[in-house]
Amino acid sequence: MQTNHEIFMLVAEEMSISKAAERAFVTQQCVSDHIKRLEQQHNIMLFTRRPRFQLTPAGETMLQSLRNIKILENNMYSNLHQMSTGIMGKFTVGISASRAQVILPRVLPQYYSYFPKVKVAFSLDDTIIMEEKLLKGKIDLFVGINAHIREEFCITPLCNDEICLIISDSLLKRHFGEQTEKILQSEADLSQFSEIPFTESFKTGAINQVMQQYLDDNHISLKKIYSISDSDTQISLCASGLCASLCPKMLLARVSNHNLLCSPSQFIHILPLKGLQQKLRVEIIHPGNVFQPDYIKKFIEVMINQMAQY
Repeated sequence: MQTNHEIFMLVAEEMSISKAAERAFVTQQCVSDHIKRLEQQHNIMLFTRRPRFQLTPAGETMLQSLRNIKILENNMYSNLHQMSTGIMGKFTVGISASRAQVILPRVLPQYYSYFPKVKVAFSLDDTIIMEEKLLKGKIDLFVGINAHIREEFCITPLCNDEICLIISDSLLKRHFGEQTEKILQSEADLSQFSEIPFTESFKTGAINQVMQQYLDDNHISLKKIYSISDSDTQISLCASGLCASLCPKMLLARVSNHNLLCSPSQFIHILPLKGLQQKLRVEIIHPGNVFQPDYIKKFIEVMINQMAQY
C-alpha cells in the first residue's frame, strides 16, 4: 500500500492531523501534504475542515476501499509465506473472553494436530468491536454473537445459545421466602425480580442488546447495579448472594462444578426466562472477498465440527 494511502487511513481513524502524525512518526505538515496530494490527484475533497474535521462521502468511499485493499494485501503476504514454508503461518482470531474459555480448549488440540507450526493469536472483545476490527483488517476472523449481516462478511452458523437467569439460593429465599419453591418450578418471570440487584454485561455485548429489547417489549425494569461481561465474575458475584445475573447457557458449566462443592445457601439456580424466544446465534465470521489459506480453512472446519455438539 502506498504511503499516502497509509497516512490517509491514519488520519481517518484518528480524525486528527496531529494524532496521525504522532502515530506515523512524521510532522503534521508532512501528513497535510500527503492528504493534499491525494485530493489533488483525484480532484476531490477527502475531509471537511469546518465546522468539524470529518470525512466527506468521497473520503468514506476511499477509506472503505483502502480497508479492503489492506485485507487483500495482508492475505497475499500470508499466502506467499504459506507457499514458501509449506505449513507455517499466523493469523488472529477474535472471540469474547468468556467464550474463549469454553470453546478454545475443545478446538485447539485437534487443530494443533493438523498445523503445529501455525501461530494463532486471540483478540478478546465483544462482537460489535470485532466487526470493526475485521473490516479494518486487524483480525482475520472472529467468533461472534448475533453479528450484523454485511456484504463484506461471510457468516457461518456454529450453534444457538439461550440466555438464563442465575441466582443463589440465599438471594432467592431472601426475596421470595415461602414462594421460593413455586418460583423454582416454572420459568422465571423477570417482572417478579425487579427489586433484586443484577449484574449485566457491557452495553456493547450482544447479550445486553437482546435482553434490553426483551425487557423493553415486556415493560420490565431491572435493578442493574454492576456491569461486567466476564461470565466467571458474574457467577462469583451470584454465588456470594450479592446479585442475580443473565448469562448464556453455554457459559454456565462452571455453575455445575460450583454447586457440587458449595454450601446450600450458595447453590446457584439456573432458570429459563419466560417468553424469551430469541436465541443467541453463535457464528464464525471472516471476510467474504478474501482467499483463505489452508490453515484458516481448517481452523473454521474444526470449529464447526466441535461446536455442532452444542
